Amino acid sequence: MANITGILCQVITGSGDGAGTDGDIYLGIGGREFHLDSTADDFERNSWREYILGRAPLEPNLPPPQIRVKDPDLNHPTKGYIVQSQFLDEFPVYVRFESNGDNDHWQIGFVAVIAYTGASEFYAGYIPVEPFDSLWLGYKTGKILYLHTVEDQFGDRVLDRGRLVARTAGITLEQPAAE
Repeated sequence: MANITGILCQVITGSGDGAGTDGDIYLGIGGREFHLDSTADDFERNSWREYILGRAPLEPNLPPPQIRVKDPDLNHPTKGYIVQSQFLDEFPVYVRFESNGDNDHWQIGFVAVIAYTGASEFYAGYIPVEPFDSLWLGYKTGKILYLHTVEDQFGDRVLDRGRLVARTAGITLEQPAAE
């Protein structure tokens, strides 16, 4: 088996009133957590980003809405605790929200995760159980959304689900800030 060399986490924040957050979002995969944060104003209402951890699927140029996470060496699948493909099925894959106060909450419009091996070879994809409309996370509603494995051979098809959700909701590509 192989090391996971890159992870792409597509996050679409919902369109409800107060859907955005300044709280922290984490991705759990392969037995560890990664902090999803960038140099831009993340997780705002109607936002769409694809966070890159480790190697991106289209190196070296990242097309919008792809953006590298802050602290990439601390949030890299091949540094520290190495994420290995043979153990992906042994741990849950999830997105976790940590609010910045009791009144903070976040509406997930959609989330998808793609894991890569080698030189950006698709290995596995994860999405919420369908049908999925949206989910509020926060102090009174819970903090975790678990994802399930998508039986697909192509990572783009996993991301296409999120792109359709975004376009249907009228969400446009966010241009990430320069790194």
